[in-house]
Amino acid sequence: MEWYIPITIIPGIGLITMSTSAILLALNAEISQLNEDRSRYEEIIHLKLKQLKKLSIAIALQYLGILFFLFSGISKAIFQEIYQWSEIILITGVVVVSISIIILLLYSIKAVAIRQKHLNCTP
Repeated sequence: MEWYIPITIIPGIGLITMSTSAILLALNAEISQLNEDRSRYEEIIHLKLKQLKKLSIAIALQYLGILFFLFSGISKAIFQEIYQWSEIILITGVVVVSISIIILLLYSIKAVAIRQKHLNCTP
């Protein structure tokens, strides 16, 4: 493995992170809007707060994955003889980003059910 390969993955994760950030901000604005009529949307707000937590965990894992990819590339570039460590760091980054994507998949599936419940609450 060349030292630059893990670093070339970072822009792709950056796009996922940017998308997740946009979703997180939109969800936060939606929760704020629903909070104006809190008594009516109490259950929906609770469910959306859980979604917000999932998104926050996913984005934190994406940042952590980027950090592992950076460390993997840098350790391979600087320390040629510790090939195994850079591979372990790279695999750890892949696992962390994969967990983040699984959380985002679960978020997406659950978001449809919450949206339907929200639409059923509105007059």
